[in-house]
Order: sequence, then structure tokens, then C-alpha cells
Amino acid sequence: MRSRLATVLCAAALVGGLSACDSVREATDAASAATDKTSICIEALQLANFTPSSQDVEQTASDAKRRADELQVLADKAADTTLRDALSGMSDKVSELDVRNLDPATVADWTREKVSAFNALTQACL
Repeated sequence: MRSRLATVLCAAALVGGLSACDSVREATDAASAATDKTSICIEALQLANFTPSSQDVEQTASDAKRRADELQVLADKAADTTLRDALSGMSDKVSELDVRNLDPATVADWTREKVSAFNALTQACL
């Protein structure tokens, strides 16, 4: 009788311990996801803070391509679909800049549209 009681108590303690481990693992996963989103957002907002220069259009086009590629890499890493979509949108917007369309009128229109994409990215990061 005592051995059955001891077996039941050990089994209950084991099940309780496993449940606690699952809770700790879930909390750790949630904290890790939040940290990942935060680090992705910090890097993305730095990359998105891109202002084209009409002084050196070739360098501006090169910088835009590099930033667009880096934003897309971040989008591929993002688990949150809203954040992923905002990153892809920002990447698309930055990638529109190339040597052919870096005249002042085009850049002014692009900047207005970029502000909208930047706001969407900021909201996704909140």
C-alpha cells in the first residue's frame, strides 16, 4: 500500500515538474521572440532612415540597393507577419531608387511615399 502511494506521489511530482518546465520554456520563447522583434526593428529603422543625395547619384543608388537587400533579409527573419510585410514594403520602396530616377522631382515624390512606408514600419514595431 505504501509503495503504491509513493509511486502515485512520485508520478504526480514528475507531471507537475514537467508542466512547470513547459511554462518556463514558453515564457523563455516569448521573451526571445520579443527580443528578436526588438532587435529587428532597431536595425530596420536605422536602415529605413535613408535620405538620397543628388550630389552623388551612383553612391545613392548603391546605398539604396544595399539597404533594400538588408531590409529584405530582416523581413525574412521576422516571425510577425505585420512586421514582415512592413519590412518588405520598406525594402521595395528603398529599392525603387536608382541612377535613372534620382532627379529632384522624383526624389520628392519618393520621399513622400517613403514616409508612409516608414510609418507602417514604425507601427509594426510597436
